[in-house]
Amino acid sequence: MELIVHSARRVLFQAKVGADSRLIVAVSGGIDSIVLLDILDQLRGELGYRLHLAHFDHALRPESSADGRFVAEEASRRGLPYTVERRDVGEHAQEEKLSLEEAGRLLRYAFFEEVAGCVGASFVVLGHHAEDQAETVLMRLLRGSGATGLGAMEAVKEGRYLRPLLSVRRTEIETYAQERGLCHREDASNRDMYFLRNRIRWELLPLLEEYNPKITETLNRTARLLKDEDHLLSDLAEEAITAVVCESYNDKIILDSSVLVDYHIAVQRRVVRCVLQGLSAAESPFNFAVVEQILDWIWAGDKGLHELSGGLRCQGNGSRYFLRRGHWPSVESVLAVPGAVVLVDQGIEIRAEIVSVEYFVQIKDGLGAGQVAFDADRLGAQVQLRSTRPGDRFRPLGMVGHKKLSDLLIDVKWPRILRDEILVLAQGEDIAWVLPLRSSHTFKVDSATRRVALCQFRRRTDNRA
Repeated sequence: MELIVHSARRVLFQAKVGADSRLIVAVSGGIDSIVLLDILDQLRGELGYRLHLAHFDHALRPESSADGRFVAEEASRRGLPYTVERRDVGEHAQEEKLSLEEAGRLLRYAFFEEVAGCVGASFVVLGHHAEDQAETVLMRLLRGSGATGLGAMEAVKEGRYLRPLLSVRRTEIETYAQERGLCHREDASNRDMYFLRNRIRWELLPLLEEYNPKITETLNRTARLLKDEDHLLSDLAEEAITAVVCESYNDKIILDSSVLVDYHIAVQRRVVRCVLQGLSAAESPFNFAVVEQILDWIWAGDKGLHELSGGLRCQGNGSRYFLRRGHWPSVESVLAVPGAVVLVDQGIEIRAEIVSVEYFVQIKDGLGAGQVAFDADRLGAQVQLRSTRPGDRFRPLGMVGHKKLSDLLIDVKWPRILRDEILVLAQGEDIAWVLPLRSSHTFKVDSATRRVALCQFRRRTDNRA
């Protein structure tokens, strides 16, 4: 019995749980969580932390409310505060088109976080044990997971989620409960073969034990090894991302594909997966097939515009590879001169100010695509700021004739994936500026100019993936 307590104590020390710590203990009422609670209650005097029990009722069984009452009584008997909450997991699964297991997991963890926030807890303690880990490895292996998935659960995750019993076998937990005289609840759904985990627990694992009597220990060891290697690969990928990502925005990340392909293929996969995950609203990692397809396009120099899942698109353009979420909404606004327009959804700002001709002469050599100058009187006190329209034409600075805007975008090799980001400043039918590419000859500063309108285009970037 002392070994199981020592195992839990080691995880608490690893997580730096101390006298000023508050812990949320997830207690279902089953034997695993009751043993976990008893051990934490014992160590409470030694380490000085405070406990708060949290019970989540999935509302999937007629008798589930009794589990909550049992946990409440157990908390009261031990003099510990508790929170019991019931949420309809079945209804949530239907609404969000999730499996019961996934819906339950999402709601359960959201509940733990809410309780932790309410009581100011830094840790959430869970009762997973060695068999749970073995089952998780097998489930993910059957689904085709890579090293990250097969690494499965960690005893200390993100410095917040603690699993003090992760290395403990179920038989040890049962022995501990018997010796301590602990009462617990039996969850009938743990025998329901509808759930994949239960089929693995009661059918697959016993079958594998015929080939390897220590299959649980083997799978746990494999998970630890893969988790350690996964952490190393994550560190290497983080370093690579710094070198590979050219620009990063909320809705778009641009990669230097020529730099990416010089990395080991394992790092390439990890970089692409991290970038996709950063853009996507999905919680689960992108599968191997999607990542591999993108890398195939990058290696082949493919310039096609491709639709991915989750509202994502991608396209190559020379040594740049664009990954994008969604589309920009159409813009129809007015820019006062002087004045400014901030487009919050796009994360950009266009600003106009009036300067003297003398000042313009001093700075004109430093002007570029993001900062241009116009004859203020020809430009007028107000100009349209809008998205492009079919048939738009304008006269680029230095050209005699007019040019279709679509032809300009082709000439400058502007990728199709970013076409909706092109905006124009226009005075009536005359386009003064194609942001952020070219200004118009029609409104140029010349010898007759008396006032100069200096316009600037800025887009916010965090420069991180």
